[in-house]
Amino acid sequence: ASQPSQRACTWSARRLPILLRMAQSAAYARIRRDVLAIVAAIPRGRLVTHAAIGAHLDVMPRHVAYLLAMLEPPERATLPWHRVVGKDGALGRRAGVDGRSQAELLAAEGVAMAAGRVDAASLAARSIAVGDLACDVPAQVRPPEARAPRHRRR
Repeated sequence: ASQPSQRACTWSARRLPILLRMAQSAAYARIRRDVLAIVAAIPRGRLVTHAAIGAHLDVMPRHVAYLLAMLEPPERATLPWHRVVGKDGALGRRAGVDGRSQAELLAAEGVAMAAGRVDAASLAARSIAVGDLACDVPAQVRPPEARAPRHRRR
């Protein structure tokens, strides 16, 4: 097995305190709760993208992907996490608690795959808007002071 690079170890060691603080914040808890409520409402055979959930909650799609990647085994066993895909149909690398991959779980629901991702036609036909789900999570808009400042190029 290959060893992680020193740079990778330094990166994660530097950011660990930031991730721990973020995980303890009220905003993180609210976003996590909302993401899990949305995911729980996705019907069998339908798909939602990280970007659609992110747009609904006014967060970056990568934050949605991170929250789903960090599910605890009991959550992974009960939530239909596998119905959330990348905007291009890309699949995650994690497997369910039963060891089945996201592709296997989606195929069992009749979702067509092509080249290791959800087929574009299947993604278009099976996508459902977050606002159409039976969940009580209203669309969010962060106040301007809560938005991260944009960095200027020098």
